[in-house]
Amino acid sequence: MNREQRVVIEVFGEGKTDVGHDPKPQRPTKGVVPILLDRLCGKPKTMLVKRYGIPFLQNIKVSGRGYKQKAEAARKQARRNGSHAVVFVVDSEGDLKARSKTLKEGRDAGPSHPPKAVGVAHPCIESWLLTDAAAIRRALDLSRTPEIPDEPEKLLAPSQNRENNPKTVLRDIYGQSKKELPTKDKDRIVAAMNDMNLVRERCPLGFAPFVDEVQQHIRPLF
Repeated sequence: MNREQRVVIEVFGEGKTDVGHDPKPQRPTKGVVPILLDRLCGKPKTMLVKRYGIPFLQNIKVSGRGYKQKAEAARKQARRNGSHAVVFVVDSEGDLKARSKTLKEGRDAGPSHPPKAVGVAHPCIESWLLTDAAAIRRALDLSRTPEIPDEPEKLLAPSQNRENNPKTVLRDIYGQSKKELPTKDKDRIVAAMNDMNLVRERCPLGFAPFVDEVQQHIRPLF
């Protein structure tokens, strides 16, 4: 694609599953958030993403160290890089109201350019992967469709319950003995998820507001 046609979005998240880390512009084929972003924007061929772990922002000077300030720093970096937009997603870890409030404050602070969408996965990003049993079966090549929670957002955060949380439920579906499902398998699951309305219906607390953010702030770029 021509340079003039590219729409570069800087995507920030907390770990390898959410986003990973690769500052080179690339197609959104890795990381749960970039892949979902691609789906929510209609899979535009002009979309490129730069993927950053939130700790990377410690080198960007802002006043304070909370999520509000980190969200501000993400926009500051994107503006400096000449990128077209920012997407910033964190896990709630059980504190959805406070995290959402803080991120929205960071979204609205300072200049409005480039546009920014924020999201809070409740209680963690794996909840969004527990919404489509058929996609899980296809992605993991399971012999039968797995049972999944009716309301994955009602599971406790990993920090609150280490034995029964979205990460462990997803791991146990695959029968892994590891701490959690490998990142590449999570990427396969989200890549197999074609019905974003299903995800929205089953994760109304975290995913639905994120969809609204993307539709308002990011999708108009395409």
